[in-house]
Amino acid sequence: MAMLCGAAASTVATVPGAAAPVDSGFGGCHKGSVLTGERMAGTGSAGQSVRRKGDLWDCTSSLLPGITSGRFRAELPWLGFGSVTSGTFEWSDGSVSTVTGYPNTLWQITTGPGAGHVLRFDLATEMNGDWYYTDNSMAIDGATFVE
Repeated sequence: MAMLCGAAASTVATVPGAAAPVDSGFGGCHKGSVLTGERMAGTGSAGQSVRRKGDLWDCTSSLLPGITSGRFRAELPWLGFGSVTSGTFEWSDGSVSTVTGYPNTLWQITTGPGAGHVLRFDLATEMNGDWYYTDNSMAIDGATFVE
């Protein structure tokens, strides 16, 4: 957990509001669908959460050997900014990576392919706090390993 906080803080500090991803040399997934948002009963303010889903493809990364695409899923506490959230990536080869993150587009992969590295969603528009405060959908340009 401490690694995630440090990674999130250092990465965000170097690219505040930047639209372009940081190129770590680790690659990622270069195309995406839409990051959806669906409000539902849950753990956040007024007993609600936001379910987020999105697909990635055109994956080229030494951290994802043999993987060409993936599906992201997470549930975030509504108005729970700063809360640690968990989710999953289901990969095209049948493997699953669990992720932990502060939904400011940074997700640390804790198990499965890419474990120990941080993946950043590259969205059409920055959506840092909006992961928690809206159930708006957002176009995904891709996802890049930043660490």
